[in-house]
Amino acid sequence: MDGPGFHVEIGVLESASTGITRSVADQHELQLKRLDGPEAMYGQADLHNAMENFCDRWDTGIGMLLKDAEEIGGILSDVAGAYRAADQAAAGRLTSDPGEPVLDD
Repeated sequence: MDGPGFHVEIGVLESASTGITRSVADQHELQLKRLDGPEAMYGQADLHNAMENFCDRWDTGIGMLLKDAEEIGGILSDVAGAYRAADQAAAGRLTSDPGEPVLDD
């Protein structure tokens, strides 16, 4: 879509939205809080507790980032849809090339 002083690649917006959505879905499968194993795996309760605390805290932070990423992906999708709808509406009103009369043959 083009306008005075700007150009929008609608497909790029859609690809970005799809990529973000896919990345968020992938990250949900790899929750950091599941990284720490059982206490016996560490050989010491304090080490296990530290690892568990680390993983839980970072999982919370990543969860917040994922929520923001989901919102950004949704916004990009909505913007692409709005641009596509505007493009289609404009194409429906233009039945000929408005620049054609000023071109030399």
